[in-house]
Amino acid sequence: MFSQKNKRNKRKERYELDFKGITLIALVITIVVLLILAGVSISMLTGNNGILTQAQNAKEMTEKTSEEEKVQLAVIGTETKDNGHSDVLDETNFKSELKKQFENQELDVKTNGDGSFIVTVKDSKRKYYINDDKTVVNSDNIIEIGTKSELENFRNDVNSGNSYEGKAILLTNSIDLEGEDWEPIGSYPMENSTPADKTNAPFKGIFDGCGYEVNNFNIDTTDKVQGLFGLVDSAKIANLGVGENVEISNVDDGAGGVIGYIYNGTKVYNCYSKASVKGNKNVGGVVGISFENNKVLNCYNLGKVEGTTTVGGVLGYLKSLSEIKDCYNEGSVTGSGNWVGGIVGQAEDSSTVETSYNKGSIYGKANNTGGIAGKLFNNSIVESCYNIGKVTGDGDYIGGIVGHIQASNARNCYNTGIIKGDNATEINSVVGRINTLNDSIVDNCYTLERRI
Repeated sequence: MFSQKNKRNKRKERYELDFKGITLIALVITIVVLLILAGVSISMLTGNNGILTQAQNAKEMTEKTSEEEKVQLAVIGTETKDNGHSDVLDETNFKSELKKQFENQELDVKTNGDGSFIVTVKDSKRKYYINDDKTVVNSDNIIEIGTKSELENFRNDVNSGNSYEGKAILLTNSIDLEGEDWEPIGSYPMENSTPADKTNAPFKGIFDGCGYEVNNFNIDTTDKVQGLFGLVDSAKIANLGVGENVEISNVDDGAGGVIGYIYNGTKVYNCYSKASVKGNKNVGGVVGISFENNKVLNCYNLGKVEGTTTVGGVLGYLKSLSEIKDCYNEGSVTGSGNWVGGIVGQAEDSSTVETSYNKGSIYGKANNTGGIAGKLFNNSIVESCYNIGKVTGDGDYIGGIVGHIQASNARNCYNTGIIKGDNATEINSVVGRINTLNDSIVDNCYTLERRI
């Protein structure tokens, strides 16, 4: 009796489900027939701009908008937890807020090490780039590059005038350029005189190497502003390496393994160069020239750097409120003219070099050679830096930390490297020359004497 009742109930459930299915199908057919009778064709329903297609597109747009809103709310929630005390998002709090917003949805959250994150929603496969300034770049504005041809196409597009402002470019692989004679990403033609010239074609977006490396290319030109990137304006370059099979040579002005010229609030994070970089003036292992309020943070050079004037292991010429912090050089640095340094050739106009070190061999044939900086000028500062590399020179003003200080300061630095200057009139294990007429100060700097 009980078994027969169960069978009747199951048949009833199947009937109800079948009836509901038939009813739904009938409803859809009825709607389609009514639309057709009303003069709506099948193509109007299912074509590229059809009603059903538009409905599906609207659904996807709603989902994307909802996802982006959840990411934005997670950022705001993290800022609230941090009480506005941090310039970047706290990783633990951010992941907690994302989990709260997305509930049971599976996410992949990658921390980039520079205060930025890449969030991937696994169901939709959409990505969101949360920049170190807490802005969110949505999936429509993220471009992934993983091949030589994709990098070349991107470069050509930038140099044709597309600055990629507001977009994030992400590497998905290391890229071998197969010995290509490389044209930099972002152009600064020889005939132009300032980085703001309208006929320049700078890169203005975010380029995150995601820990990958670009290798095996050559640049041999007397043109200015050369590197993997040429001119970069109000942008961010991060987590990117340039490999050892790279040679940059004969550049007239502004040569760097990663970037030739950074400008106008650009940030360079977690980048390195193993390249051989040679040029005339303003030559750096990572960046050639920094002008106007830029930051170079946690970068390093392992390659050989050679030039005439203003030559540095990490950066050649640091100017106008720019900053180098937490950087180091292990490559040899050679300059046949003035201003040669293990980290920077010359820093001026209220620029700073902090918590950085040199262990490479530094040689300057002319004046102003230092383990950290060749010359500090006009309210610039070297602070909490050290040198353990050998510093030698044939000209005047040779120092373990700075060659020549003028109207600037060196604080809390030390040198343990060998300092040698056969022909120098002023040589010191910390600062070669202090220009006391311009209120220069050297404070709490010391050495373990190793002059020969």
